[in-house]
Amino acid sequence: MLKLHRYFLLTVAALVPLLVSLYAYVGQLKPFAHWKWIDIFGEGGTAVMAAVWLGIICYNRPRGLVTRCFAFGFAALMLGNTADCLDEFFAIPKSHLWDNILESGLNLGGMLSLTAGMYFWQEEQRSLNRHMEKRERVFRDHRGIDRVAQIANADYLRQQISWQSQHGAASLVMLNICGFHKINRHYGQAQGDHILQSLAQWIVMHTDAQDVLCRYAADHYVLLLPGLNVQQAAEYAQTLCDLIQQTGFPLSQTALPTAAASRERVRLQMRFTVSDVMHSDTLSMLSRQLQQAAA
Repeated sequence: MLKLHRYFLLTVAALVPLLVSLYAYVGQLKPFAHWKWIDIFGEGGTAVMAAVWLGIICYNRPRGLVTRCFAFGFAALMLGNTADCLDEFFAIPKSHLWDNILESGLNLGGMLSLTAGMYFWQEEQRSLNRHMEKRERVFRDHRGIDRVAQIANADYLRQQISWQSQHGAASLVMLNICGFHKINRHYGQAQGDHILQSLAQWIVMHTDAQDVLCRYAADHYVLLLPGLNVQQAAEYAQTLCDLIQQTGFPLSQTALPTAAASRERVRLQMRFTVSDVMHSDTLSMLSRQLQQAAA
């Protein structure tokens, strides 16, 4: 992510020595005995921390309105507190007002920019929360995300089952890709992982907000469907499988040897099994049923 912000970061970094040069050129170096170390550490430390926060924002976020607001805010605070700190080293003639305007303007501008960033970040979070409803529901834990499919994993699913068992009826649907090993063998594991992720995103898009999709293991997915009995869940799953089988999933554009391969789409055959038992052993039972069906 830092590469996306390199020009901004280089500009901010270049402003620091320019600021020091300005104070050194206009002001007069104060005697060492007049340096106020509490102010130096307080203002200088705030500048350093603002620089650290700026780095964290640029390292973790792509470009966008929220990122710009936070980045400009932290950069302004860093420069404003740097100017405050330089006041402790250089005596500026009292007839010059630009240093006070610079310090106050940068700090005020930084706070205003951060406030705007917080507002837009709140709006962003609302949108992300709506997007994540089908992935996390009542729990949020980054450790529960499956690395390949980018949806909840089996441990997270067990938490959901435990919670749902105390809060109303639901059904579990386990979905399995028929002959997925052939896809891995024919296209390679990287393309197989891409298909698993694409399928997960597709299912998320085609399920309701209260439904929860998790990856159980390998090519097994589990849908937790609150409020549905076994028959309703089976009909729902059959419709979903029919739609998946009609959909061609494109291969990843990376590591494709030919232009023709980039247009190739993989069609998946699905099977499923259903249960309305909300118990920790239910997942193993559903997995065994699918294995028996495939045998």
